[in-house]
Amino acid sequence: MAEQPNDDINWEQALANCAKEPIHIPGAVQSHGALLAFNSDLSTLLVASENCDQFLQQPLATLFAEPLAETLPSCFLAELERTRQRLGYGYETDSFEYTFAATAIDAFCTVYQLRQSNGQRLLVVEIEPLYVKLAGDFTSTVRHQFDRLRRCKTEQQTLEQLVRSAAEISDFERILVYRFDSEWNGEVVAEHLQEDNLDSYVGQHFPASDIPSQVRDMYHVNAVRKIASSTAPPHQLLQNPALEQALEPLDLSQGTLRAVSPMHAGYMQNMGVSRSLSVAIFDENRLWGLLSCHGVRPARTNPYQRHALHSLVLMASQRLMLQRQYQAIAFLDRVEESRKALLDPDKDIMAPAQLLASQGKHWLNLFQVETVVLAHGKDVSHCGDELELWRVSQLVEWLHKYHWVTGLFSSRDLADSDCAEIFRGSPFCGLLAVSMPYEKKLNGWLLMLRREAVEVKSWAGRPEKTETQQFQGKTVLSPRRSFAGWQETLKGRSLEWTDEQKQAARTLAEDLAIGASAYQIEELNERLQQANKRLEHLVHTDALTQLWNRYHMEQTLDTELSRAQRHQHALSVIIFDIDNFKQVNDTYGHDVGDQVLKGIAKALKPTMRDTDALGRWGGEEFLVIVPESDLAQARELAERLRQVLMGLEFDKAGVVTASFGVASLDAGDSRSKLIRRADQALYRAKNQGRNRVAAEQ
Repeated sequence: MAEQPNDDINWEQALANCAKEPIHIPGAVQSHGALLAFNSDLSTLLVASENCDQFLQQPLATLFAEPLAETLPSCFLAELERTRQRLGYGYETDSFEYTFAATAIDAFCTVYQLRQSNGQRLLVVEIEPLYVKLAGDFTSTVRHQFDRLRRCKTEQQTLEQLVRSAAEISDFERILVYRFDSEWNGEVVAEHLQEDNLDSYVGQHFPASDIPSQVRDMYHVNAVRKIASSTAPPHQLLQNPALEQALEPLDLSQGTLRAVSPMHAGYMQNMGVSRSLSVAIFDENRLWGLLSCHGVRPARTNPYQRHALHSLVLMASQRLMLQRQYQAIAFLDRVEESRKALLDPDKDIMAPAQLLASQGKHWLNLFQVETVVLAHGKDVSHCGDELELWRVSQLVEWLHKYHWVTGLFSSRDLADSDCAEIFRGSPFCGLLAVSMPYEKKLNGWLLMLRREAVEVKSWAGRPEKTETQQFQGKTVLSPRRSFAGWQETLKGRSLEWTDEQKQAARTLAEDLAIGASAYQIEELNERLQQANKRLEHLVHTDALTQLWNRYHMEQTLDTELSRAQRHQHALSVIIFDIDNFKQVNDTYGHDVGDQVLKGIAKALKPTMRDTDALGRWGGEEFLVIVPESDLAQARELAERLRQVLMGLEFDKAGVVTASFGVASLDAGDSRSKLIRRADQALYRAKNQGRNRVAAEQ
């Protein structure tokens, strides 16, 4: 694989060639283990790694030619048969321990099924020697580390405890957590070094090309990747020569012995890493990062350590998700206080400019922005740094033209956006714009702007690729040789907008639209009846589903709370969230997603009593208020709703499911406390697998 000079190199093509490397079908396994692949009824050995004789003491030619009952131990075949039956129950993989008497090798066998494109099923067995015996207290050690993770209060505490716990149950010299950003660059956000003389990568960034897209995709198939040696040559897979038709290359994604890409092996060697183990960290279905374990010296590990690390990461992932949810709730609680001030029924209705004057400074701090602008009809008001009126006018025209349907636009790099010309010469680099739909086709806009936030990013080596090489007849990027620290100063961008900030800005914009409409009614007294009808619909009804909107549901819940507490009646609430709704929107488009929401609303309303209230709480989330019903009765209703929903089938989206959280009123409860307990139950339902009902604990 000779390196090429840099002249006339198509870097994009070289990067694309790297991304197309078929790492899932390497045609070989790592040197420390062996592989056997049988037909579905275990009558014929179809594929074997060239080193199988090390375990079976049988020449490969004999294994291929003779009946399996005569070449393989009967107890080994019996274990395979039991495992094959378990895989038939829906398991993706299974495993068992076995001692090969002929070679006195204790082994850990991982078994999974493969389907060829012609429909033929294969049973694949990966054999790993159990060279390393675990300490007698290994299980206690793992349990103790789980307890430590469970006690972590913040996201960073969880990450730091994760690397320490991983070090306790493994024998790797460097353990780190690697988090992906929106462009798939990685940053080391936590690290534990077993030895003082090792290079530290904490705070360092790695370019997306270091872990290309096809490698990231593999973690969705198999969350764990172990590389026992970056230098040991692999063992090739050989097909039974007696087969009438050649098999397709085996997809080894589900297993643990998949051979290492020469490109990645070179990368590890340049990094000084002899062996590695990586476990994917997911946030819902998105790859959030990796727990990456590095061994700088050759050593053998036990497969049960790998499984323990995977379990540790699964628990940490759940903790991280909950902690991020708690942070989001805390932020939205602060937004809630501002919303109450906007629509306080005890105060006079204010003009949009007065509303901004009342709450603008609070929003500057809450959303970490330098300017807030309200563009309402022909009126423009602002708080904070000034944005020229001509820019506001052009921006509103552009937003109405291109983003009226979604009602949302955000950018942290305006100079590289479609509205760059509007902001040429402006000090602002970031924009969050949300519509204020106070009339059907006349939107106002809430604009939040940020100045430049200079970012100094530390890289483990320069991220630019400077060398290529020939690999399998194609030009590809060479593995980086240097990981020495290098700093890059990034200018022209603002802080990134979070999902919570976008959601909160939408909510405030809706409230501002209500306030603006109310003020318009006061000014236009001669059109009072028409304006009142529009306001009534806007204030109380969700435009898409025609259910009660959040504002109405909040008012209704406050009324029911007062009545329940006054008369000592039971009161319960149900919050449910459509599972994987983002996937519906991403796959079929928002029009199909809207049809799903409308269909759900239409189907569920007849299921409830006249005294129950069903409303859209936000996005794909709904709220049910269940007066004079205790927790058990509300849970029964939630289960009926879940069953009704499962009985629906939409044209494109098919069957959709939802997760339900149920809570009942306790003495002294406020609206926010009751809702929060239902939310927490909903989170548990999500974490337990979705499409289920969870009640408060």
